[in-house]
Order: sequence, then structure tokens, then C-alpha cells
Amino acid sequence: MKNKLAITAIENAPAGSPLLLRGDLVQAIHEATALGYDAVEIHVVDAATFPLADFLAACRQEGITVSAIVTGQIFTRRKLCITSADEVNRDAAMREVYSYIDLAAALNATDGIVIGWIKGNCPGSNQKAYYDLLAEQLRLLGTYAASKKQRILVEVINRYETNVFNTASELVTFLDEYRLENVFIHMDTFHMNIEEADMAKALRTAGRRLGYMHFADSNREYPGAGHIDYVPIMLALKEIGYSGALSVECIPAPDYKTAAYSAKKYLDSFLNDQL
Repeated sequence: MKNKLAITAIENAPAGSPLLLRGDLVQAIHEATALGYDAVEIHVVDAATFPLADFLAACRQEGITVSAIVTGQIFTRRKLCITSADEVNRDAAMREVYSYIDLAAALNATDGIVIGWIKGNCPGSNQKAYYDLLAEQLRLLGTYAASKKQRILVEVINRYETNVFNTASELVTFLDEYRLENVFIHMDTFHMNIEEADMAKALRTAGRRLGYMHFADSNREYPGAGHIDYVPIMLALKEIGYSGALSVECIPAPDYKTAAYSAKKYLDSFLNDQL
């Protein structure tokens, strides 16, 4: 396997968040390189104030790439949702995601734009209306992203955080039903450990639609710190020809440097063995 290793970065976040690099994003590029990573996954707080020129200069200097732009902060900080019942809120959320797509294009992101919590939850009633709306919003985003040579990555998240797409098969069914183009599946080993009876099988179910991977162990610490068996996972990724980044999204325990180094060492053991 020749996948790039990515590390997560954000300007500021709660202490327990599964994000490793915190603080100045330009400095994060230099730190990611020092830690031995090939790419950085950016959790953007505000696309309008992103330090684009300085960030690109740092990327060129270090020879590092951006794997993905994550939209979660639009939901958690600004409470915007692309399926909100409030049309004003919904339209504002879409405008924000479009701006993230523009940013991803400007940064030449290799994998795409992550759609996670911003897709909202499915209501107990009128579920078809929710899925129809979500499909239309993703269709619009997928078309716009394609025009910018980017991809939409919809994350599969466990039931304790959302009631939408808890397993790979659920998302595959949705993509098939609505025939969505340029919309790919984003899997996370932490969530998979909760929801998937067979994690390797889930990756095979995603197959060619798998667009992005997050790595954290069963306790959400760095890969290798919990009880997940990564051998069948890595073999499945090789089998389906996954060529995207392996992004470490884990809590900074016991501290972010130890977590980053340990994750890289553990994942390198698979990459270097050329599974």
C-alpha cells in the first residue's frame, strides 16, 4: 500500500476532541512534517478568514498536501445544517459548504470535502422527505464539487452521534437509490468498531465508492492503543484498491505528539510491509 498518512489540524477545539494538531494552521504544516506525516486534514472554522496564501506557501516549502477539508465546524459552532427545516438556516449551510469546496479546490485537496454532522438527523416522521432533501442537497454539492475537481465525502457515524448512515451498507443503499454522482463514502474505524459486525466486509461493501478513511482505535486513542484488529482492515483496503489518505483522527492522549508518533509508527508497519 502506498497511501499517504494524514494528521488532523484545527485552530482550537475542546480538549477531548479527536483532533491532534491545534493552533496556527500554517504552523501545523511545519509540525505535521516534523512528525513525519505526508498530508494534513483541515477542520476549518471559517473559510472566509483562512490564511490561504501563507498556508499554500508552507505546503510548498514542506512538500506536504491537504487530504480533506472537514465541514463539522459549520454545524457545531454555527448550528447550520443542510437539511434544516428552516430554509434560511439550510441555505446558509449550503453557502458555507460551497465556500469549503472552493477552499478545498484552492488547496488542491487530494480526497475531498467531508460531510458529517452537517447533514443533520432524520426526524421520526416524514423520513422520506428528509432523505429526498438530503439527496438533492448532496446532488447539488456533488455537481459543484465536480466542477472544482473535488469530491463529496459522506461520513458513516455511529448511532450515538447520529441516526443517519450508521453503516456502510445503509449509505450504499442511499447512494444507489438516488443515483448520486461524485458523492463518496467516508469510513472511520472508531465508528465501524461500534456499528459494523465485520469491519473488513463493510469496506468491501463500500468498495469503489470508498473515498476517505479515518483511523482511531476502539477507545478513540491512536491506532494500536485499543483492541481493533487492523490486519483484515488493511487487507480489505488493499483488495478494493483504496488509494486515498489514511487520516489519523484520534484524541491527543497521552499527549498529541505521542499519539501522532505512535499512530504513524503503527500504520507504517502495514504500509512498509506492502500488504
